[in-house]
Amino acid sequence: MDKIIIEKDFYTIAELAKILGISRISVFKRVRRDSIKGQKMGQNFIIFKKDVDLSKLMSETKR
Repeated sequence: MDKIIIEKDFYTIAELAKILGISRISVFKRVRRDSIKGQKMGQNFIIFKKDVDLSKLMSETKR
């Protein structure tokens, strides 16, 4: 059977935290302060990939 890979156009808080190497709480706080643009979806937040500059965020978190 062939594997089906579905590409999402957003990150969850946990996914972005893992990518950036910081805690989920840190990402959540940044979303709440609007330094990361996120949208509430049910009880969770999602962050659209088009709204995230990973290189900028990674350089900010490595300070």
